[in-house]
Amino acid sequence: MDHNAKPALPAELISSFQITQAILVQTVPRAQIWQVETRHHGRAALKCYTSGHMGNEASGFPFLAQVQGPTATIYQITPNAVLMEWLDGPSLGDIARRGEGDVADRTLVEVAVEIHRQTKELDIPGLLPLAHWFQALQSPLSDLALSSQHKGAMRRAQNLAEGLLASQVNIRPLHGDLHHENIRLGPRGFCAFDAKGILGERCYELANAFRHPTGLKCPLSAADLIGQRAHHWGQAFDVSPKRLLQWASAKCALSLAWRKGTDLQGDPDLDLLDQLLTVQSRL
Repeated sequence: MDHNAKPALPAELISSFQITQAILVQTVPRAQIWQVETRHHGRAALKCYTSGHMGNEASGFPFLAQVQGPTATIYQITPNAVLMEWLDGPSLGDIARRGEGDVADRTLVEVAVEIHRQTKELDIPGLLPLAHWFQALQSPLSDLALSSQHKGAMRRAQNLAEGLLASQVNIRPLHGDLHHENIRLGPRGFCAFDAKGILGERCYELANAFRHPTGLKCPLSAADLIGQRAHHWGQAFDVSPKRLLQWASAKCALSLAWRKGTDLQGDPDLDLLDQLLTVQSRL
């Protein structure tokens, strides 16, 4: 067996998408990203799911396909792959890492506002409700190898999530994973991609952005950065900064719960969760 052999696109995908040329540009968990040339769409991005199915991203592509505006155009979908608009970049994460964090944060919320000008009117069947998304956080914390302090923070986040889910307002289709790395520059401007496609409170849309991007000089857990983002994003998105931080706390804890079974000691999300809970409690 040649362990150095380069991956090749399956013949059925080449045929289905009418691909004439393909270059593997990135391998991510459960998927490969290819830059391809196609007969009908020219240059495009092909996301091929190596597990044979799209998992929790299956609802995201119908969401993107219905949104008119700053989202990647979806050309064609099969059960295990999607062909979409190629975005040259940079991502907002790249922009933030080169020292323009304020620009990246401002652009992110501008993209979110434009997407949500129309989401309330969208009717997209099959979207998972936000409560289903949070099931992992409802499990007992005994399996998490954490200090008593960090378990206490997780319990606070559990209680926050329970209250938020029970009191959702302005429920609508959501991108569900809108953050700096999932927004890239393309010919039409900055566009979002890699949606999850969920149904829930509009305020949740920006919750995961507090965990991104990695690689900044200023840690994401810095209280000043968290407060600045909550104020600016809350004002621009027309949501309560406190409730935004509550959703951010719940999402941060959910991400930790999803990683149950791994070594969480020293995980940067633990420091971020502590600060998110602290800052929101002062608002």
